[in-house]
Amino acid sequence: MWIRLEKDEIDLILKSVQEGTLAEKLRTPADPDAEAFVAAMETSDDLEVDSESIISRGEEGAFVMSWTWISNEKAGLSPSDGEEEGLLERPGI
Repeated sequence: MWIRLEKDEIDLILKSVQEGTLAEKLRTPADPDAEAFVAAMETSDDLEVDSESIISRGEEGAFVMSWTWISNEKAGLSPSDGEEEGLLERPGI
């Protein structure tokens, strides 16, 4: 699971959990090249990336967390009301 936390939220958690794996992860600074990798991500109507996306840095690049749109139909689910007619918009678009 991924949850985006603001600095004040992290500080509040660290007051309660001062040591351990969680505290270590919360204190780890973001990769200084994260913005460059996120900016290089090619997006489309079906592929989006948040400006503060998580990256997993490797020696020669990085994986960038992104969002891929999957319709109800592709997932094998029944369309919701209006979706059959193209009346519903995708969230965040």
